[in-house]
Amino acid sequence: MRLLSATTVLAVAMGLAACTTTAPGGGADQGAGNDSKVIVVIPKATGDPFFGAVKQGAEEAAAELGYTIKFDGPTTADAAGQVTTIENSTQAKPAAITIAPNDPDAVAPALKAAAAAGILVSTYNAESAKDARSFFINQAVDEAIAEAIVDTMADQVDSKGTFLLVTSTATAANQKTWLDLMQKYLPTAYPDMKIDQVIPGNDDAATVLSVTATYLAAHPDTTGVWVIGGGMSGAIKAEQQVGIDPLKVPVAGLCIPSDVRELVHAGTIKNCVLWSPIDTGYADVYAIDAWIKGTFPENGNGTISAGRLGDLDVKDYVVTSGGAQVFTDENIDDFQF
Repeated sequence: MRLLSATTVLAVAMGLAACTTTAPGGGADQGAGNDSKVIVVIPKATGDPFFGAVKQGAEEAAAELGYTIKFDGPTTADAAGQVTTIENSTQAKPAAITIAPNDPDAVAPALKAAAAAGILVSTYNAESAKDARSFFINQAVDEAIAEAIVDTMADQVDSKGTFLLVTSTATAANQKTWLDLMQKYLPTAYPDMKIDQVIPGNDDAATVLSVTATYLAAHPDTTGVWVIGGGMSGAIKAEQQVGIDPLKVPVAGLCIPSDVRELVHAGTIKNCVLWSPIDTGYADVYAIDAWIKGTFPENGNGTISAGRLGDLDVKDYVVTSGGAQVFTDENIDDFQF
C-alpha cells in the first residue's frame, strides 16, 4: 500500500510538472488551481476607445474559450487607480488579471500580491516590471512601430526639421521603448530631423492641446508635432489655437481612428499609425488560456495557437500579436474604434 501510494504521488507530480511553465513573474501555478472563469482586463483608462477595442477582442476570445471578461480600471490614465483595481480584483480571486500599466513600477507590488494569491498575472500594450507578470502581449514589433512613426512624418516634411514629441504618461514603458527606438532610427535614416522636446500628454486630448499650445507659442518655427499617446486631435486644435496651419506644420504619430477620423477625411491629418487593439485583446485571452491549460511554451519561447490569429510567436515570455497599421483617408473607415 505504501509503494502504491508513493507511485501514485510520483505520477501526479510528474503530470503537474509537464503542465506548468516557469516565468519571470514567479509561480508556475498561477491560475492553475483556480476554478474561476473570470479574466479581469485593466486598461490605462476605461474611457479610452482604444481600450474599448481591446475589450471587444478579449470578449470575442472569451466567448470562444468559455471565460467571462470583467473590464475595470480608472477613468483616466492613473497608476494609483490601477493599483486600487488590482487590489480589489485580487480579493475577488479571478482566474487572471491582465493590465496595461500606466507606471511599470507603481503597479508591481499589487501584481505580485495577486500572483502570490494564485492569480495569473499578465500585461499587454505596456510592460510592468518583468518580475511582476508571467508574460506580456506586445501589440506589434516595436521597431516597426517606431520606424513607421518616423517615416510617416518624414514623408511630409522633406526629411528635415525640429519636432515636438508628445507621449502618453512619462512612465509608460511602451512610450519609452518607442522613443528610444525613434532616437536611434532618426540619425541613420533622417539625420536632418531632430526631436527638440518630449512632453507627456496623459493620453488625453485636452492635455495634449494644452501642452502643445504652450510649446508652439514659445517655438513658432517647429516643423511638426509627433503624438505617440492618445489625443492626437488635441495637437491639431493647439495649432489652430496659436494660429498655425496644420497643413504646414503636420501632426503625425500614433492615433485612435475614432479620435482623428474627421480630421483625416478633411486632410488636416495626412496619416497616422497604430495596430489592431482588437487583436491584442483577443491574443491576450488565448495566451491566458494556454498558460492555465499548460500549453504555453516551456521557458517562454515557441508559439501559441490563437484562434483566428493562427500561431503567434513567443520569445522570452513576450507574445507578439501583430504589426504596424498606417491609417489614411482611403482606409480609416475600415477601423471602427
